[in-house]
Amino acid sequence: MITYHFPPVGGVGVQRVLKYVTYIPRFGWEPVVIAPGNPAYGLRDASLMAALSSTLEVHRTASAEPGKLPVAAEHLVNRGRGGSAATATDLTSGATRGSPVLRVLRKLAIGWNRVWAALLFPDTSVAWVPFAVFAGWRAHRREPVDAVFSTALPVSTHLAGGILSGMIGRPWVADFRDPWLDNPLMGQPARPKRWLGRRTERWMVRRAARVVFAMNALRDMYVARYPEYAAKFVYIPNGYDRADLVGIEPAPYEPGRFHILFAGSLYRPQELDAFLAGVERLLRRRPEFRDRLRVHFVGRVNEANERTGADFARPERLGEVVSFEGFVPRSTALTRIAGADALLQLMPDSPGMEIFVGGKLLEYLPFDRPILAVMPPSEGRRLVDSLPLGRSADVEPGSVADALERLLDDPPAPGPTDPEGRYDRVNLARELAGILDEAVAEHEARKGRH
Repeated sequence: MITYHFPPVGGVGVQRVLKYVTYIPRFGWEPVVIAPGNPAYGLRDASLMAALSSTLEVHRTASAEPGKLPVAAEHLVNRGRGGSAATATDLTSGATRGSPVLRVLRKLAIGWNRVWAALLFPDTSVAWVPFAVFAGWRAHRREPVDAVFSTALPVSTHLAGGILSGMIGRPWVADFRDPWLDNPLMGQPARPKRWLGRRTERWMVRRAARVVFAMNALRDMYVARYPEYAAKFVYIPNGYDRADLVGIEPAPYEPGRFHILFAGSLYRPQELDAFLAGVERLLRRRPEFRDRLRVHFVGRVNEANERTGADFARPERLGEVVSFEGFVPRSTALTRIAGADALLQLMPDSPGMEIFVGGKLLEYLPFDRPILAVMPPSEGRRLVDSLPLGRSADVEPGSVADALERLLDDPPAPGPTDPEGRYDRVNLARELAGILDEAVAEHEARKGRH
């Protein structure tokens, strides 16, 4: 299992592969993890290490990524400020405050990463690929594996997976948590890189025994793009793990208030601005809600959203209603979620967003709390609207104000959010095990014919 994001790396992107590793042994597969020992990724959450089995085989490799330089600077800055790895300053996201030195470091880090992102293909993690392939080949030589699994983004993990699969003669399953080409959150590359990307992506879907997608709309996109390989394409959504709730005590929020929580990263200010403007509009319409409503944001916030949040958090606007806590360890975030009265998901109304769901949205499900989704028409919004406790609004202040008013006046009755367990991580690991079984059986059948 080749993955760039693995504990102690933090963030929502870690959870999919972490839960596969945790539960797939129940269904006949023993994972062997290949991950960078010190990736060029700023978020760290050491608490996730407790979720790893003592018998899990993990090979942590060296890497030579240019993005490691800003991360090293980030850790030095954080150490100088008395911070910890779990709450590290993220220079490349712009989530730093204070001295002119920090602002200069931020600009240098962003510029450095942009230069290398323009030069390297398919992404800046490509410098890790030789280390990952060698580690996988060496692990296979020591004890042969039956299949290769890689999960992206970054898509360099799929380069490593495809190359290693060819070297050792084992079937390969490629897992796309997000789109690579035509990803509206990543922008369009220069024409030469786009041309090369199309050919590389076709090589991936042709070479892989199965291609797994975390969003059904993303699978449909690839079916339309590569209809000749449609039989290989499989949908396994993200999900939740009820075991994460064991021992979690709800955070002690202020009694007598209705607390709405957003847990996750904020990258684009459009949806935050629309939501907070909707809160402001509601409080003008219903001034009595000012003493009742509290909205909390927990997670990484970039510079643009910092400015938006600070503007709305002024005393004359929403100062006592809205708060921003920043990135916290996952265990702490779960206590915040468990104590909230309702949970919030935000997504911008921009081209291409209709395929996204949002990993945090699915992680809200086991808490059986009302979920308010401020999203454009999309796969994620359709999912929320299908839930007994789901409520949705357009990314527009008037729609947000109306949805909040209905939620405060008539909150839905408590009940299970996912009664069938469709998004339970145990069931999703069973699905992946079945896909691996199929890939191996087909591979052995082909070998027998030859």
